[in-house]
Amino acid sequence: MTIVDACESRTNTTPEFPMGWFSVSRSQELLVGEVQQVQAFDRELVLYRTRSGEAVLQDAYCPHLGANLGVDGRVVGESIRCPFHGWRFGKEGKCEEIPYCEEIPERACIRTWHVQEKNGEIYVWFHPENTGPRWQLPDLPELDDPNWTSPRYAEFLVPAHVQDIAENSCDPVHFQYVHRQPDVPPSQVTIEDNGRILHLHSDASKAEIPSQLHATVYSPGFAIVRNTYGPGAEMVMYNSAQPISRHETKMRWTLTVRREIEDLAGDDVMKGIIDGLSDDYPIWANKVHKRRPVFCKGDETLVLFRQWVRQFYLTENDRRETA
Repeated sequence: MTIVDACESRTNTTPEFPMGWFSVSRSQELLVGEVQQVQAFDRELVLYRTRSGEAVLQDAYCPHLGANLGVDGRVVGESIRCPFHGWRFGKEGKCEEIPYCEEIPERACIRTWHVQEKNGEIYVWFHPENTGPRWQLPDLPELDDPNWTSPRYAEFLVPAHVQDIAENSCDPVHFQYVHRQPDVPPSQVTIEDNGRILHLHSDASKAEIPSQLHATVYSPGFAIVRNTYGPGAEMVMYNSAQPISRHETKMRWTLTVRREIEDLAGDDVMKGIIDGLSDDYPIWANKVHKRRPVFCKGDETLVLFRQWVRQFYLTENDRRETA
């Protein structure tokens, strides 16, 4: 007798969170003394900027009675004060003061996350075992180059796992069917000798706005996409992700174009990239994650991506070795 399996939308599970750097805010959005709630990695976090200007990200719930430090918590010098009973926690996560008690319990502490502020954003390093960063964030020289325009920003809340979004960068076939390009652009995926950085080169010369595309993917949460339309005619998009949950991701895009095309076509090419997300959205919002997809011979770039992305997840052997 044949058994009808339950629908995949009810049984499929997404991957865990991959290790790497992920954006949690733009620098300009966090003022000195400001406190913000952050949702990332299925956790409630608190982000604040100390009086000296340092960005700090910590677990949000006070170990005393569980108040959320991101809701009415207050920056005091280089620390944050709980709104419930005034317990104050320093940048390293240890409780530094209980206003009504001189003796501070040893377990009065909260997790502090590894944070780096760079390229106009605040990034957090995520590793499932809370180990330190394994690589540094890349420099984005165009942001400070007078030959490039002031950056334009866009943000999107996408109902998909961060890996499924990153996988688009290695899927040239979808450009024809989702983005309505006249054909599948000839594409090649390569991986640097270090094994960690992936490149996609795609010839989109037959697109509505012809270009050569080069995507550099540093991890599932960070990529740079460079479109070249001709000599001196370029656009760069930095894509950084904030995995809110295993089913929801916030994407932050930073776009800039060469000054040579600023007035001629700069707005059009940036708008075209931003508008293109609306093509992808219905797919992401209604698909399931396939842990073991059925690939064909024409899916070489996707197969390579799936092989490459494994390095950002802990295997069972990794977990046993560190247990």
